[in-house]
Amino acid sequence: MRKRPQSSSISPDTSAKKSSDTPETDEEAKSSRSIQIKTPRRSGFTLLTLLGVIVYASWAVYQYQYGSLPVPLTAEQAGKRGFSEAQAMKHVQELSELGPHPLGSDAIELALQYVLAASENIKKSAHWEVDVEVDFFHVNTGATRLGSGMFMDRTIVYSDLNHIVLRILPKYAPEAGENAILVSSHIDTVFSTEGAGDCSSCVAVMLELARGISQWAHGFKNAVIFLFNTGEEEGLSGAHSFITQHPWSSTIRMAIDLEAMGIGGKSSIFQAGPHPLAIETFASVAKYPSGNIIGQDLYASGVIKSATDFQVYREVAGLSGLDFAYTDHGAVYHTKNDKLELLKPGSLQHLGENMLAFLLQIAKSSHLSKANAMVDDIQSSHDTAVYYDILVPS
Repeated sequence: MRKRPQSSSISPDTSAKKSSDTPETDEEAKSSRSIQIKTPRRSGFTLLTLLGVIVYASWAVYQYQYGSLPVPLTAEQAGKRGFSEAQAMKHVQELSELGPHPLGSDAIELALQYVLAASENIKKSAHWEVDVEVDFFHVNTGATRLGSGMFMDRTIVYSDLNHIVLRILPKYAPEAGENAILVSSHIDTVFSTEGAGDCSSCVAVMLELARGISQWAHGFKNAVIFLFNTGEEEGLSGAHSFITQHPWSSTIRMAIDLEAMGIGGKSSIFQAGPHPLAIETFASVAKYPSGNIIGQDLYASGVIKSATDFQVYREVAGLSGLDFAYTDHGAVYHTKNDKLELLKPGSLQHLGENMLAFLLQIAKSSHLSKANAMVDDIQSSHDTAVYYDILVPS
């Protein structure tokens, strides 16, 4: 049998195999070793520039969000119906110059007399269709026991407390007194500080707000009550004594508490609800809204070891509302360094203009009577509001 010749189609493979077995020349090996894959390297200058951009952007966002404050207004610029930081600063200065005025001191009596005199002046200068009632309210004795927070399960007995209560309502609509908004802060300080921030700044804002509100209230459907209490630094006794013993307390449908855990800057909402009416109204009318529900969550968790009168209004009276606080320079809180010179210009204007717009809106609302739903009812219906501000300019 004749053997068939091998097909020529496989010859290229054979030749390729042979060529692959052929050793490389020195020049070919040198050329193959010189081929490398190079990756670009960022220079140190580029990385430094990128870091600078990130730092500057972070600083710019912080300044825009927290550092920018409105321009303070004089009495002439604000007018009779506006809010003037210049006027409010006079109150802060007068109260701060008294030095520390804790409960039971001679200085607290002087502070009470100052606030009483300022309230009487507001009454005298009010619009002729507006009623301004000023009450020097004395509490003989009482006791409070709260179910949460830093005073949980502690019985605190108090006695001999004095408060200034100012109620503003339209003269020819007495039914407006049946529903009221409470705006509250405390006159007393701790023993170690003059309390320019905590809480003379809050008292000053309230006095200037009351002056402005007294020019608007003839068109209100609801009354506005300003409570200047003493005893907040002693277990929230002032708020408790008022809300449980004053005859006007039964008419209150919403509570607004002004506080300071530092001095100056933006006064932000850090507690709200449970009924959403207050926070929704504030968000719709405030010129410079500031607040974040994260603060409320931290406060409720117990991480922040503090308490405010808002807890009393919410837990004892079952009221909804808003809790504001100044937090700049938090390191001076309850120390001798809580002084007037740390109060940034624009701080009082920020809170004052926000609150004035809010009070003018809520005092004309026909829905206020629904805002005092009990906490348990609101929580069971899950009708709570989530709030935050993002890059809100001043």
